[in-house]
Amino acid sequence: MRKLILFSVSIVFLVLGNGCKKCYRCTVLDEDASSIYEYPDICGSKSEYNSYEERCVTEYGAFDFTCSCAEI
Repeated sequence: MRKLILFSVSIVFLVLGNGCKKCYRCTVLDEDASSIYEYPDICGSKSEYNSYEERCVTEYGAFDFTCSCAEI
C-alpha cells in the first residue's frame, strides 16, 4: 500500500513539473538603454522563447537597437 501511495505522489509531481510554462517579455532598448518598445508577454517552452527572442533581434537588430528578454 505504501509503495502505491509513493508511486502515485511521484506521478503527480512529474506531471505538474513538466507541464509548467514560463513567461517572458522582450524589450527593445536604444543606445541609452531607454525602453522604446515592449513586445507582448508570452508563456511557453524554451524553444518558443528562443523563437520569440530571435524575432526581436531580427526586427530591431538592423537598426542598432538592443533586445533585452527576461523571464517574468
